[in-house]
Amino acid sequence: MEIQWLGHSAFRIVAQGKTVLVDPFFTGNPACPEDVRKIIGKVDHILITHGHGDHIGDALDIGQEHGAQVTCIHEVAAWLGNQGLANCVGMNIGGTVQADGLAFTMVNAVHSAGYMEDGKSVYMGVCAGFVIRCGKWSVYHTGDTDIFSDMTLIQRLHQPNVGLIPIGGHYTMDAKAAALACNELLDLDIIVPMHFGTFPILAQSADEFAGMVKRGRVEALTPGGTLDL
Repeated sequence: MEIQWLGHSAFRIVAQGKTVLVDPFFTGNPACPEDVRKIIGKVDHILITHGHGDHIGDALDIGQEHGAQVTCIHEVAAWLGNQGLANCVGMNIGGTVQADGLAFTMVNAVHSAGYMEDGKSVYMGVCAGFVIRCGKWSVYHTGDTDIFSDMTLIQRLHQPNVGLIPIGGHYTMDAKAAALACNELLDLDIIVPMHFGTFPILAQSADEFAGMVKRGRVEALTPGGTLDL
């Protein structure tokens, strides 16, 4: 498995010969590599954690171009369908979608969701995270979230060994809360910080977070950087 950070909460995960994008926010993302469209190659699956513009991102365009299956909360799937996206799977928290030897399980997150359209906020269901399973690897992309005690249940049920964890503060948990989640609620072998450095209002570095984590190995990638598992 290969995990590549594309800035903010966007990731490219390659497993079983298939490419999965999570929260493909490329257009308007100052932290995204300039050649991202070349980097991603052929896309087979897109996962959207929740209905905010910096997470839906370019999913509609990429989904249509590649014929990728887009998996997301029911309300976001309905909205994408109304935009003309045909291959969209709506699901909800607790559900699992299996495809191409991969399993995508939607789990809780603590955040909000809504999309601005014609000056009005459109309801986009609730926010979520995903556990992506392939062979011995179980990757937990938390989505945008604060720390919450039921992370212990996610660990118990799905046994993630890799975590993609937001640390930027303001819109998500900050470094202190994220480190507490990793040290006391989760039991991850590898931790990749995300949702930082994109905009001035967010934490600009993962150094503080890495210094507080006592359980698990922190892999602080730069945008475009990869982790081979």
